[in-house]
Amino acid sequence: MTTYDKILHQANILIQQRGFLGFSYADLEKRIGIRKASIHHYFPSKIDLGLAYCQYKKEGFIRLEGSLYNIPSGLQRLKTYLNAFSDCAKKGEMCGVYAMLSDSHQFPLELQEAVNLLADFELNILKNILIFGQENGDIRLFSAANELAVIVCSSLKGALMLNRIPPHNAYFETVNILLTMLDSKQ
Repeated sequence: MTTYDKILHQANILIQQRGFLGFSYADLEKRIGIRKASIHHYFPSKIDLGLAYCQYKKEGFIRLEGSLYNIPSGLQRLKTYLNAFSDCAKKGEMCGVYAMLSDSHQFPLELQEAVNLLADFELNILKNILIFGQENGDIRLFSAANELAVIVCSSLKGALMLNRIPPHNAYFETVNILLTMLDSKQ
């Protein structure tokens, strides 16, 4: 893993634990074992890091989306999407995208736009999963796919937030409820 990738990987962990505004380059320095000057070499400002982070997360969503196309069932695609966040839940972490969204009103316009595009990208993946599942006959939509994508995504990401407060098990309970609600066989 390159130093650039190590910085983004550790930034991802810190964002999921504390939010974008909740860590500094000094925190990255301690985690990676390099000087802050080296971090500034790759990311001159924290905004540069935020923009690179949005691209990093988008690339992760592109990989997830690519893997979903190999799954023949819409309901199984939805399960795979929902399960992509199980590690965050187990560690008591937030979704990185929504952690960025929670701080985004304090960002410069360029970073706000990048975060918004990232959130829209994720919602579009979820919308396409729901449409595929409806067309495939194994997901029951009770609202327009784009509206339901917002409901599912908000429920999931809200559950990740609640999951951070022991003894909640909100994430896993929410996943089960969402799957039950959307399963056309129910």
